[in-house]
Parts: sequence; C-alpha cells; structure tokens
Amino acid sequence: MRNVFALLVLIFCALNQSTGQEVSSKNWTLIHERTADWCPFCGTYGWEMKTRIFDKFQNQNVIFMAVHHSGGLANATSQELGTNFIGQGQPIFYVDGVDINVSSSNITQRLEETQWEIDFKNELETIAGVGINATLGHSDNTLKVDARVEFFSAVPDGDYYLGLYLVEDLMHSQASRTGQQLHKQVLRRSLLDNNFGKQLQKGAVSKGSTFDVSATISGITASRENYKVVGIIWNKTPTKYIFFNANMVNVGIPASSQDIDNTELNTFQSESGSVVVDLSGFKQLNNGKITLNDVTGKTIMTQEITDQNPSRKFYLEGNFSQGIHIVTVTQGKNKISKKIFLQ
Repeated sequence: MRNVFALLVLIFCALNQSTGQEVSSKNWTLIHERTADWCPFCGTYGWEMKTRIFDKFQNQNVIFMAVHHSGGLANATSQELGTNFIGQGQPIFYVDGVDINVSSSNITQRLEETQWEIDFKNELETIAGVGINATLGHSDNTLKVDARVEFFSAVPDGDYYLGLYLVEDLMHSQASRTGQQLHKQVLRRSLLDNNFGKQLQKGAVSKGSTFDVSATISGITASRENYKVVGIIWNKTPTKYIFFNANMVNVGIPASSQDIDNTELNTFQSESGSVVVDLSGFKQLNNGKITLNDVTGKTIMTQEITDQNPSRKFYLEGNFSQGIHIVTVTQGKNKISKKIFLQ
C-alpha cells in the first residue's frame, strides 16, 4: 500500500503543472444575451429563451453569458462588450457574436438552428484552444487565474487577444418577474485591464505557438460555487472584436491552504477505492465537514465531521473518476485542503 501511495504522489507531482491548465481542444460556442434588469421582455420571452439554453446545451461545449448593457447589473466590461456587437434594444441573443433574431414566437426554431451550428463546429478542426486554472483563496478572498492559449494550426495575419471574464450566479430583481430571481452567469467584470483582454500577437501565428496570461483579483466576496471564469480568444478588426474560440471553468480551491494550526492533513485512497481522511493529527475535532472536489471545483461528495468517531478516520465511499481531486476539511472559519490522485 505504501508503494502504491508513493506512486500516486509521483504521478501527482508530474501532472501538477499541466493538469489545471490543460488547453481545450474543442470548438466552443459562445451564446451571450444583451439584457437589462429593467427590461420587461427580458423577463418574459427572454427569460424563457435563457432557461431553455441552459436546459438544452448544459452538457455541450457551450458558454452562456448574460451581458447587462445598462441597469443594476451593468458594469464597464458588460457595457463595452455590449457596444461591440451590432444591435439596439433587448433582449438580443448572439451566437458567436451574430444576432440570431429571437422573438417570442420563434424560440424553438432558434434553439434548433443553434444546435445545428454547434454540431457543425464539432466536426471542424480546432485552430486554437484555451486552458484555464482558477482558484479562490478562502482566507484572503483572492481569485487567481492562469490561462494558456495554444494555436494548433497556423493562422494568417490578425490581431489576437485573450479576454478573461468573471461570471456569477446571483439573486437580483427582474422586470416582469416577481421577487428576487436567480440570474445565471452574469458578466461581472474583466479580470484584465483591457475589457477585451491582453494582446497575444499581431500578425500571423505559427502552429504550436503558446501564450500565457495570468490575473489576480482580490476582494471576491461571494461563495466560490457562484463563480465561473470564461476565457475568450478575440480577433480584433478595424471595427470590432470577433469571437475566435473560448473555454469556461468552475472556480476551484487552492492546492495548499492550511489554516488549522498548520496541521498535516493525511488523505489517501484505500485499496477498496474509498478516500480515507485521517484527522488523528488534529489537536481538536470540532464539528465541521469534509468536501471532495474534482480539479474544476465541482463538489463530488461531502461528509459531516463529528467528535463521536474515536479513530478520527473518515471514509468517503463512491465510484470516483480517475484523476486529481481536492479534499477540504472545514471547521468553522478554518479550512485545510490537499490534492489527491485517485485511480
């Protein structure tokens, strides 16, 4: 068992630098809505369209962003992105920057046409992809994002940028709807100084070229689970920024964050496949919880901690997928996290 655990540690160390920033080889579709919280139609057929987008495309390579060009959820980034695309009024739904002319009478038809576009793009060669690693520190509320763009094919002269954006699920009012509503994936801000991001290269780009972009933002106050980070490759033209490709990830947990008396967290996978969390080294065992997340930040399992367990060993049972996971122990305001590679 010790040899197996040592092997897992070596595998983790070898993969640690590349796994979180693995560049996506998929062609992603960006659907964004020009909207406003005061807009009555955004709360009727616009709301229906948005809801059906999430239902229909949730397991596909689709990114949705609610871009509020004015009103209570507007910001400098959403306003600039809103003016980049041709359109007056709201709601307007764009697929890869093209207005698909949604109305109250053609929602089903436009969704089917969007599906055709997604299926068509899935058959195409991916020219460039984005990889993103995003973590939110639980003690300093600092969001750290590392992104990489890789060109899988050579591209001609252009002016290529990478934009990094924070989107949030939040409760807010909406015209034509009663009470507070859950607004999903609202564009909150650019993570870079320029709202369309950092220039990668002006001119032709050769096959295999890579570009790294990082951002650090402090003062993030909402729960980590409410956030996603979107990376968009833009090609700047004389009149506008044109969508090229994108990626979106959940915000994860920092790999090493120890706040509980600098306690060593002993976590491993047993021969039966369960995840064993050994808290025998903790000075105190207060009520709390153990959380198992995958590397994207998605919660796989939680288990309550009680002081009624004399062995102080807690077993997470399940059919876990292979790869890097993060175990977090939470007691009050204190947390400690550790990565583990599961077979």
